Amino acid sequence: MKKLVLVVVTAVLLSLLVIPVNAAEEEVVNLEEVVVTASRYEEDIMETAVSIEVIDEEEIEESAANNIAELIEFVAGTQINAQGGPAGQKTISLRGSSARQVLILLDGQPINSSQNGQVDLGQILLSNVKKVEILKGPASALYGANALGGVVNIITKKGSDIEGLNLDLSIGSADTYKTAINYGTVLERAEVQVTAETLNSDGFREDVDNSGIDQYFLSTKINYDLNKNNELVFDFSYNDSDKEVPGPLTDPSPNAIQDDKMENYKISYLNSKDNRDSNISVYYSDQENIYDNPDKSGYTGPSEHNTKKKGLTLNQTHYFNKNTFSYGLEYVEDKIDSNENGKHNFDTKSLYLNDKWNINNKLNINAGIRYDDHEKFGSESSPRVGLTYDVNQNNNIYLSAGKSYRTPTFNDLYWPASLYMEGNPDLEAETSTAYEIGFRSSYNDFNSEINIFRRNSDNLITWDAGNDLIWRPYNVNEAETDGLELSLNTNITNNITLDYSHTYLDSRNVATDKLLKDQYYNDISLSYKPEKYSIIFKASHVGGRINGLDEYTVCDLTFTKPLKIAKRNYDIKLSINNLFDEEYEVVSGPNSPKDYPMPERNYMLTLSTKF
Repeated sequence: MKKLVLVVVTAVLLSLLVIPVNAAEEEVVNLEEVVVTASRYEEDIMETAVSIEVIDEEEIEESAANNIAELIEFVAGTQINAQGGPAGQKTISLRGSSARQVLILLDGQPINSSQNGQVDLGQILLSNVKKVEILKGPASALYGANALGGVVNIITKKGSDIEGLNLDLSIGSADTYKTAINYGTVLERAEVQVTAETLNSDGFREDVDNSGIDQYFLSTKINYDLNKNNELVFDFSYNDSDKEVPGPLTDPSPNAIQDDKMENYKISYLNSKDNRDSNISVYYSDQENIYDNPDKSGYTGPSEHNTKKKGLTLNQTHYFNKNTFSYGLEYVEDKIDSNENGKHNFDTKSLYLNDKWNINNKLNINAGIRYDDHEKFGSESSPRVGLTYDVNQNNNIYLSAGKSYRTPTFNDLYWPASLYMEGNPDLEAETSTAYEIGFRSSYNDFNSEINIFRRNSDNLITWDAGNDLIWRPYNVNEAETDGLELSLNTNITNNITLDYSHTYLDSRNVATDKLLKDQYYNDISLSYKPEKYSIIFKASHVGGRINGLDEYTVCDLTFTKPLKIAKRNYDIKLSINNLFDEEYEVVSGPNSPKDYPMPERNYMLTLSTKF
């Protein structure tokens, strides 16, 4: 704890030292950045009583990322659990949470698998993504189960964000090829967006010739104006990832393959008036997972799992002079049809209320509660309260407290019984209480945020051997997580920008005092953008590691330059990942901490043009 206090004091002093002397006379920047995830309606990011990070369209276009996992891995408090190269699973941890405790939204539609509770973020390619909002901390007061650790909301483009035909062609190491076509048009009363994208790679695992991937993605969005105040929106997306699964080094699977498919449909009716916004959405998600390893002991055929999610949501927000009141209703049905877990289905009915009061020009109080009625796990209430205080036009303090929960997955409940393992249908929901205090500062050339948080979690689900030596999940663990996040952004000159973030995390099993997550994360990005080209250098360091893993530092370099060839404008981008060829692992394997090696130095060259 003394070390944490020292880090806090140092960070605050650093923030104060770098604020310009004449800061009070400078104009505020970045105060009008609008987010929707914190309250389910649009609001200024400085008015949110939670820590929320935004990756905008410009940052996405400048990045070397191929998918959502690679895009958000540099965000403070965010850790991506990557099992090797492009075919390896990539899941998210927020502030020491498990991937099953982070809710993933696609334009507000939940896409977590009810089979295992998580999303492989390597499946979600980037061509149609406009913005990503990452809410760190409990959000069950608005979103219910699976938002115990936070929320990632992926917001896609509409026709007016593209307008015309955009083409990207990429070639890279390990016979990696990527093609992306984006088309957008604006009609008299409608906007239409269509995206098609493919990614093919032989993979980077030299120890076994079974690490390639073939990804295919298709999406469309149609916005239709019924009249001045009413709009219909239709969203569709299809992901298909055919993966080779090399397995861990100590137990390779040279012939294993996996096919992941995900289809998402949503129709929304939006009504906007001067003092009220209404949103009614109907959505449907169909996910299929097939894993086939013919070399597995006792092999009887592939594992096949199909999960379906149907949902209906109604959200309404009323804007008054001194407060903003919102409420919503939701109905969700989850189904699974699996040759291992069997056939099951649950429904959940929910109601939430939220009110934000403007006490005066400086103080806002935000309070809300959600009530969920789950068919199997009964009712759960999740309250949240937050406060923001504007010290002046440039500085802001916020604090919040809230409760969250997560229901067990179909895997937890109904894993097929064998001589060694089985599920546990008597499990209870995981619960958590979290607290946070933060400070934001925003000036012309300097922006910073520092926050301290604590989360106490109960009834955590852990697989363990019982008295009969059969492994099954139990509600036994209690965990306590303390942490600090620091983010700094400054324009050193007109052409040079520096971004730095630090995360300190102390997440422990209460009973054993065992560390559950790596402790130190440092990310730095240096951008040089003169008129005719740009260079972005990124470095990431992870230390204080668990499970015998070595600390590591990985650096990436991206060079972008506009070109004119035969009277047509192009952008050429060269990305070098793992610039200094670091040997490292992000996650440990079942038998060795070095079971899942990450890719060595690799390259990607992209040519982009618009028609």
